[in-house]
Amino acid sequence: MKKIKKLLLIFSIFAISNISVFAASGFETIINVPLGLSIGVPTGTYETLSDKGKVGFDSGVTAQIGYMIGIGKLGISILGEFGYSYDSYKMYLLQSEILGQKTEMNLSMYTHSFQVGLLPKINIGQFAIGVGAGVKIPITAVYEVDTTAFGLNEKATTDLKRKDIEKIYNGRNVIPYIKLTFDYSIFFGSKMALNIGAYLGYDFGLAQKNAIDNEYNSVDSFDLGLQFGLRFAPKL
Repeated sequence: MKKIKKLLLIFSIFAISNISVFAASGFETIINVPLGLSIGVPTGTYETLSDKGKVGFDSGVTAQIGYMIGIGKLGISILGEFGYSYDSYKMYLLQSEILGQKTEMNLSMYTHSFQVGLLPKINIGQFAIGVGAGVKIPITAVYEVDTTAFGLNEKATTDLKRKDIEKIYNGRNVIPYIKLTFDYSIFFGSKMALNIGAYLGYDFGLAQKNAIDNEYNSVDSFDLGLQFGLRFAPKL
């Protein structure tokens, strides 16, 4: 009987300590708004023609949804990421220079995409570091070619729908991405916080296959910016 009581006591202490340790575990949701800059990165055939990317603007609205396992002041969040993403991909191209007159082109792609990915995070108190990956599926896009030659400027704009993107970009018609995030949560209660952070990312842009050398050409982008949002999760 005494042995049974000791076993029950040990079990009770173990259960209570584990309830305390994992008390901060629970479902987590973050409504996030990123705002940042994108630096064009010419690749493939474009890389041989130009090594100069241009700066654009990115934004969007995403929901990060999942579960956080809290162990004291340390938490591990497994989050899926879904939402809308607006991205720009820009590059400069010097086509030729004859008698001191340059023929220059600025190529720009603006995409409106559905975004889906996975974003695991490590939470240390109110700080969080995340490493994520996923894909952006452009629903519509705008392609601009701004040409300057012999002192004259001409701009051509083409609107693209999803079926056009699938037809034109035979090398890659979606945009894979990777990113690194840093967040700080300012809690207003036990489960609600204002989220402030920053991010670094890389997008692998839409790609066409060059019929001459079978090389792919695309404009990728290196992204950096700030993000703001509301977080609903247990406080560590």
